[in-house]
Amino acid sequence: MHVLVLSTGNPLLENALLTAVHTVTVLQPAGTAALPGIEQHTVEHWDDLDALTALEPGLPDVAAIATIDEQAIVAAAHLRQLRGLPGLTVEAATAYTDKAVMKTTLAAAGLPVARHRVVHHAREVASAAGELGWPVLVKPRGGLATLNTFVVRDREHLKELVDAGAFDARITDPTGRLTAGHVLDSLHGARDGFLVEQFLDVEAEFFCDLYVHRGTVLLAVPGRYNAPLLQSLGAASFDTALPPQHPEARQVADLAARAAAALGAQSGVVHCEILRDRTGGLFVGEAGARPGGGSITELASVMYAFDLPATLAALATDQAPDLDGTPRFPALTAVMITAPAGTVTHVPDRDTIEALPGVLHADIRLTVGQPVPTGIGTMTLAGRVLYVPDDLDTLDQEVADLRAALDIRVEPLTTD
Repeated sequence: MHVLVLSTGNPLLENALLTAVHTVTVLQPAGTAALPGIEQHTVEHWDDLDALTALEPGLPDVAAIATIDEQAIVAAAHLRQLRGLPGLTVEAATAYTDKAVMKTTLAAAGLPVARHRVVHHAREVASAAGELGWPVLVKPRGGLATLNTFVVRDREHLKELVDAGAFDARITDPTGRLTAGHVLDSLHGARDGFLVEQFLDVEAEFFCDLYVHRGTVLLAVPGRYNAPLLQSLGAASFDTALPPQHPEARQVADLAARAAAALGAQSGVVHCEILRDRTGGLFVGEAGARPGGGSITELASVMYAFDLPATLAALATDQAPDLDGTPRFPALTAVMITAPAGTVTHVPDRDTIEALPGVLHADIRLTVGQPVPTGIGTMTLAGRVLYVPDDLDTLDQEVADLRAALDIRVEPLTTD
């Protein structure tokens, strides 16, 4: 099958399709490189649908159009509709990527979500907070990795944030993969405004990746972050895939499946964030028509012993992958590696780390003599360790002991 892949530079899907002996053409932002031997077309901006319409006649005949990149989901749906190809529609793609449309759609389906208002300037935040109640959460309509997302406590705090330029700050992207979308834009630079959202006193945050074929969930992979994402920015975080019989895992997977059904059936992966407030209530935070970021896809494929690239290739070509659903471990944790800014002076080799009790695999992207790589939002670039917990009740201490055993040392930056 010939597949057009919309890509921002992570070639996971392209490689998966090539391995499955499909023909691949890529559509990428101008200035990015395709895999060798692959036909490439370029786009200046994913959200310029008029430019995509003008580009479409020059694209090759393909049987499928696919992406696993948040920024390109609407663009892929637009091209599918121009070609009359099956897959997520523009309406559904918009519901998955525009948080205002998403929450309105979920609420209309009877699912619990935070109430919200769309505003276009910081001066409108106080009025929205008057309806929703202080504090409020401010976030972009389209974004990822909690970029430009923060809590506003009250009017005085709002003024402090405005004076500090929080609403005018454009995000710096060390990955170079986000320049053809709007996720780096400041809140005031957003063409369709931004969200002021009811603040939920979140006690725990969960994720659930759903592997879906034509609207049927083949596998649900629920898990839990060690802390709500907004509380763990820049911290040493870890994510844990929970056993399917875990009471919270069952509730999370059920709510995620209901959210995916409400937003739009498809063949692909749906990533959901589920929040639990201090009253015990569960809320849909958001849902994306793409795999989870960070180590979540790796947790899924290792926990449930499936070939992730082959699965993504099958779903991209509307085939049903063979997914067992039997977990290999009672639970599985991805411990993200973080280090302070500075120069790395000591890092153990992979064999040493993988010899530690409970460690399955290590991917440490730190090199002695080199600076610690800079992350973006909740994305860390320093690596991770896959770890099988002894007991979920003692996991915090187990992770702390593991981090101490890693013995990563950094010479801090100095200011002259």
